[in-house]
Amino acid sequence: MKNHKLLAAMGALVIGLGVSSMASAATITGSTFTATGTIGVSGPSSFGATVNCNVVFNGSVDAGGATASITGVTVSGSSLCTQAIITGLPWTLTPTTSSDGNTWAGTVSGVGFTIAGAPPFIPASNCAGPTTINAQWVNSSNNLSITSAQSLAGGCTIRSLSVTAPGISVN
Repeated sequence: MKNHKLLAAMGALVIGLGVSSMASAATITGSTFTATGTIGVSGPSSFGATVNCNVVFNGSVDAGGATASITGVTVSGSSLCTQAIITGLPWTLTPTTSSDGNTWAGTVSGVGFTIAGAPPFIPASNCAGPTTINAQWVNSSNNLSITSAQSLAGGCTIRSLSVTAPGISVN
């Protein structure tokens, strides 16, 4: 009886290991990309108020597709938006998990920026990080976003992010 239980337990273990070994890591498909959209940030330079800016991410999918590198960021909009100096490039986008194959959780690492401000009237913001933020990718809309505010160094917060990158998907 003990041998049957041991055999059954070993069989379950082998099956479990076989199933887990069939699971594969997320793979990003595509090559170079331009993602356009909006970002909302707050920090000392905005006196804690959210400033909404237009943003363009340029980058490429890394060999093997495990990550994508954001190698250029252009921010435009209000005068505070245009003062942003992006730091920590390249930023690395890494998809990690999906419950349905369409919506993927992941991270963007290396994120940071600074704003010189205009002391003594407008304080500087040093949000240089580098910081890793949580993000979400949706294949059906080719959209990268955040689902909650993400804190950065220096008292700064990314309050919203929504960019579209046609031609990129995660499998």
